[in-house]
Amino acid sequence: MTRSDTARALILLLLAAAPLVVTASACSSPSAPAPAPVPAAARPGALDLPAETRALLADAERALVRDCMARQGFSFFYDSTDLAELRAEAAATNRELTLDDVPRARREGFGPAPGAPARSSSPAERQEQAYLAGLSPQRRNAWEKALMGQPGQRRIKVSVPGVGTMEHPTAGCFAEARIRLFGDYERWARADTFVNARFRPVDEEVKKSPDYKEATARWSTCVGARGHHFTTPDNARARASTLQRDQAISLAVATAECDRQVGRSKTHRSLYEQATRHWAERHPTEAADFRRLNAEAAARLTAATTAPGHVPDPAMTPAPGS
Repeated sequence: MTRSDTARALILLLLAAAPLVVTASACSSPSAPAPAPVPAAARPGALDLPAETRALLADAERALVRDCMARQGFSFFYDSTDLAELRAEAAATNRELTLDDVPRARREGFGPAPGAPARSSSPAERQEQAYLAGLSPQRRNAWEKALMGQPGQRRIKVSVPGVGTMEHPTAGCFAEARIRLFGDYERWARADTFVNARFRPVDEEVKKSPDYKEATARWSTCVGARGHHFTTPDNARARASTLQRDQAISLAVATAECDRQVGRSKTHRSLYEQATRHWAERHPTEAADFRRLNAEAAARLTAATTAPGHVPDPAMTPAPGS
């Protein structure tokens, strides 16, 4: 990955999906409706952001980077956030928690396989590639320094136990945009890194639970009675990837019906929500800062865009103290 690739990856907000809340449902009958996740915005204290908020913050950040780069004589390209794409990403991330969705299994089978090919480059990425290709090596180096700061500068280092260390620049247009958007950039960077790294420890806690193991064993027994011998849904998905579409759909439906019958995904959702609460209890400062700093930034942007006589460019509303 080139430095410009790394810069673009950092500039995109870490758009992580949130845990689902368990809703009451009948798990004894395959014809019962699948449990529906509670919308993120409706859950007090949730560690995710509604798609609309994520889009607002992401577009504002990119606009700030664009304007900062323009003041230094460079172009910066970005695509406006697609809400439908954000929602699709969240649905894909939450798929493992809703393997009892029989209607979806009938429509889509097991869905995209983990590690499916990444999407093609966006229009903005292609514009950037063409733009950088037209710059001299010296100007390209200057563009990278304008974006990410000088080499050797102090960096914000956030170490997450069991996950690793994430570094954030403290100079350049990327850092300037975050400072203007969130105010206390260093506090926001720590909170954002921790919250978006929670999935691994949460998932590990769930997988170690005796209740999870027992629910998965019940599911395995159920699908075995139907002539399918798998110990986990991952095994079933791997098998489906080798089948013709109609056979893969049939297998997905059978496993989803068993899942709903024995309550495997219902158990998974309950344990996932519990493990997420445990994570927040272990990291109360980061969880509170994530909620507060994002909410304050979104409120400032919303107030700016609804002010009388506003000229649309919400990103140019500075954060307090900037």
